[in-house]
Formats: sequence, C-alpha cells, structure tokens
Amino acid sequence: MRWLAITVLSVLILPVIVPPTLAQTWQKVQERRYLRIGVKDNTPPLGWRDPQGNWQGLEIDIARELAQELLGDRTAVEFVPLRNQERIAALPKLDMVIAQMTVTANRQRLMAFSLPYYTDSTVVIARRGLARRDLRGILVLKGSTAIAVLQDRFPQVPTIGIDSYQQGIDALIQNPNLGLAGDLTILSPWLQANSAYSQLGGRLSFHSLAIALPKGLDSAELRQKVRRVISKLKDNGWLKQRHKAWGLP
Repeated sequence: MRWLAITVLSVLILPVIVPPTLAQTWQKVQERRYLRIGVKDNTPPLGWRDPQGNWQGLEIDIARELAQELLGDRTAVEFVPLRNQERIAALPKLDMVIAQMTVTANRQRLMAFSLPYYTDSTVVIARRGLARRDLRGILVLKGSTAIAVLQDRFPQVPTIGIDSYQQGIDALIQNPNLGLAGDLTILSPWLQANSAYSQLGGRLSFHSLAIALPKGLDSAELRQKVRRVISKLKDNGWLKQRHKAWGLP
C-alpha cells in the first residue's frame, strides 16, 4: 500500500508536457519573425501584383501595417496568393487570410474574424441599356456569397459560375445579354474605363470584409493582437485614409 501511495503521488506531480503541435501561433510568429498571410494577386484595388511584380492594394497595405505593428517591420510578410475557392482550405496553414473575405454566419462557424476593414456592396453590371427582362444569365464567382443574393433578386435568371473577374469580363464583352455580378470595389474601376457598360439597378446588398483567422486556443493571442491593431487603425483614421488613397467607392 505504501508503494502504491508513492506511485500515485509521483503520477500526480508529473509535469504537464504540451505537445509541440499545440505551440502558440503567436510564439511561432515571433520565432519565425514574419507573418504568412493569404492574399489575392489579381483583384485591384484590394490586392494584386503590378507588371513589375510589386504587391499593391488596400489589403496589402493592411498586411504590411500589421507586420509593422506586431513585429516592428513592414516588410516582415510572406504573401501567399489565393484564389477564392482556396481561401478557407488554406487558412489553417497560414497566420491569417486578408483576401476579400466576406463575414458570414456559415464562415464564422469555421473561422474567426477581425473587425471589418471595409464595407462593400454587390452589384450587377451589364451593357448600357440592357433591360432586366432581356438578361439571359448572370456571371458570378464560384462559391461567392453573391449567388444567394442573385437567386433572391433575379429568381428567373440563371447564374453562370466563373473562376475570376477577368474571365467574367471577357464573357460579358462577348455576350451582350449577360450580366456580371460582383463587388462594387472591384467592378467600379472597370466601369469607369468602359462607358458602354453600367450598373443594372442599384446596390443589391452590403457586406463586410474582414481578416480571417484560425479558431482554437493556440491562435487566441494572435487573434487578440490582430483585432486590437484593426481597431486602432479604424480609430486613428488610417483605414479611412487608405480607402481614399485607393479610390474605394
């Protein structure tokens, strides 16, 4: 019995060893000394690479400002380009995703979000003068939250899935009876340069763009830090200034 008591006591005072896989995300970032952020590389004015390969856009600015605030170095960022359909699956392998992510109830079950950094709206553009009754289809990004809005507002018009805005614009030009649905942020610059096209009706819906972050206790400290930075950038006017600088509607 004495031996049993000693054994039990030994077990009770054994140190708790945290498996390496549960190391805190913020600790990993500090050791690595840079952030790994998923972004878009073809979506001006939010995120894209210019002909010289330089990263540009509002979301790129936000990523760099986060690196400055968290690590003291604006260049301490690795940008990982993502397509729309890759963003959710890629998040667990990254520190965060800043890639035109709309906050939705379904997504909030899978990931956490920062405060919104921009409020965008969904619109449909088409050849100027095209009537709603003459629409033969609406092009929309596969997996986009705009699909549900279109099915509600244009119930008789089929949606046509596309992989990119550029693919949609090419199809729109070739088919005069199609519309293209998307974010006003992305479509507005193209409309300004192509006067033969215009919005078909007004804004269909509004949605908030925010930074997507992994859930879980191991990511809690990083989430808290990112949320504090975005709150600071909203309060001190930095975000509003960058919206204006990039000509966001």
